[in-house]
Amino acid sequence: MSVSLRLPWFPNVQFTGSFVAQAKGFFADEGLDVTINPGGFDVNSITLVAAGSDTFGLHDTNSLLFAAAEDIPLITVATYFHKHPGGVMALADSGIETLEDFVGRRIGFAEGGPWQLTQAMLAKNGIDVNDIEQVTVGFDLSAILNGDIDLQTVFFTNQPVLAEGEGYEVNVFVPYDYGIETSANALFTTKDYFESNPEVACAMVRAISRGWEYAFENPEEALDIVIAVDPENLDRDKERRSLEVTKTVVLTPDAVADGIGSMKHSRWETVDEVLREYGGLEAEVDLNSVYSDACYS
Repeated sequence: MSVSLRLPWFPNVQFTGSFVAQAKGFFADEGLDVTINPGGFDVNSITLVAAGSDTFGLHDTNSLLFAAAEDIPLITVATYFHKHPGGVMALADSGIETLEDFVGRRIGFAEGGPWQLTQAMLAKNGIDVNDIEQVTVGFDLSAILNGDIDLQTVFFTNQPVLAEGEGYEVNVFVPYDYGIETSANALFTTKDYFESNPEVACAMVRAISRGWEYAFENPEEALDIVIAVDPENLDRDKERRSLEVTKTVVLTPDAVADGIGSMKHSRWETVDEVLREYGGLEAEVDLNSVYSDACYS
């Protein structure tokens, strides 16, 4: 069966499971011929899968809930990042070691998942976000490294790794660790395709899960595979450090117990709550229609 998988971003270790599944023949073992298409600044995997241009896609659970609110008929069959990598970073020499230390400091944020999750984390732990000076920043680290801000929202699989690569020690605060448990890196397809081809969807789930498992057992080989996809733009040392951190978001205790990529309804409920409070989600969404755990039952 020939299918395509659309990434939400440019190739990197975030998609190691898929690249390894392709290179090691795990897709082929499931009877699949998979074309992996890259994402980018102007490439939206949700739009392309919904339009039928791609069979499967990867994206964030937040965006998939917004798609459901707009009646885009998609269904998620796995979330490979059990632990959402959105968080907040501070330099270690800033003296910021607890959430309480945020008060009176300056936080730089970019709109999106990490900032929404950060606000939810602070509220859940009794910190008034209005007691923190807030400024908008981009995704680069110049503001925090130059001392213009004390904290910055990040994906902790990426920006903290870059900072440490430049010799900075950092402290990272992850909402998941403070009671805001959500997941990311969701594998999805259209509801029509899933209803007609459930065995293909589950074959994708198994192959990618197997790819992640193999990657963590053979990290240097996995790095060879990922870097070969885009050797001009991927730095091996940075990708190695990112893969080490990514292991902590893929292989959580729940993933070990229930299977890599498995889902919990409570995490979808948390995404829904966070988006209603901080992301502008208003339409009612039937969460049971947004995902299916059939591939894990």
